Amino acid sequence: MKGTPVSNAEASTETIPAIVDGQILPRVDPASRTEVKFTSDGLILVGHLYRPPSVLADQPIAALAMAGPMTSVKEETLPHYAVELAKAGFATLTFDNRNFGASQGSRPQHLSTSEQVADLKSAISYLASRPDVDGERIGLACVCLGAGYGLEVAAMDRGVKAVALVGGGYNLTDTYLGFLGAVGFAGYMDMLNASRQSVYESGAEQFMSAVAGPPVFAPSAMPVRETFEYYSRAHDTEAPAWQNRLTMASMEQIIGWNVIGHAHLVTQPLMVVHGTTDALLSPIYAQQVHDEASSTTKELVWITTHNHVELYDQAPYVPQALAAVVPFLSEHLIGG
Repeated sequence: MKGTPVSNAEASTETIPAIVDGQILPRVDPASRTEVKFTSDGLILVGHLYRPPSVLADQPIAALAMAGPMTSVKEETLPHYAVELAKAGFATLTFDNRNFGASQGSRPQHLSTSEQVADLKSAISYLASRPDVDGERIGLACVCLGAGYGLEVAAMDRGVKAVALVGGGYNLTDTYLGFLGAVGFAGYMDMLNASRQSVYESGAEQFMSAVAGPPVFAPSAMPVRETFEYYSRAHDTEAPAWQNRLTMASMEQIIGWNVIGHAHLVTQPLMVVHGTTDALLSPIYAQQVHDEASSTTKELVWITTHNHVELYDQAPYVPQALAAVVPFLSEHLIGG
């Protein structure tokens, strides 16, 4: 283990700048990936496949499906991991969930946690169907809320052979409760419930900003400085398809997300990587996932961080996470 975790109460997102001593990683070259398409519940999802440059195009190799942060699209966060995982020997798949980016969906910018879990399962099925993938050597490498999806999928899909979860969102219910307090949480739910009733009666979707600017960074789905700064720069430099909006109904899904209760069902080799200071996604829950997993092989790695988004696109934090994840997944999916 590296570093010492800091609780939500000890970390203040108002006083911690998004970039402290880190360095923004350069944009990943689009030439390192190929666009692919696959289906999930009858919808066409658009992804990027990264393959090792030295491997023959038709050679079956180990593969990884990736899922990323809340509201994100395939061009942000995950490429910094995917390109290095491909260099290590993996066919690595990133993709836009339904309703986001280039993928189909009947409800644009609506995040349903159950549907995004289903999309990740479909990504695994797609990889297993490819002749250039060894279907017996498929794993998961997921970040942020996507790591929570990875935990849920690993708990239910025995075809997943190894799992790496970075900066995961595992219990957003108690996270929001901690942020808002009991009275504030109830008031927030009242607002979301009223919005849902209005949508039902009018048929008109209601939206909120994903991030908002200073001085208060609200109202938004992620009302803190670090997320505003991250998504603003990622949109400008990496992901022009990203939209700064989310359906109001998405927030009921997000606040209801708590996958800790399924951690004990994970038996595959598991690595949990988390930042020591993370006011958005508490280290407490990363520790809990590691402790409760039934995996006989499991590791918990602490990266000494100042905030959550340093594990998205900054050095030395992403390289430190990769320095743990790459050998772990290589040992359990590639061998040798």
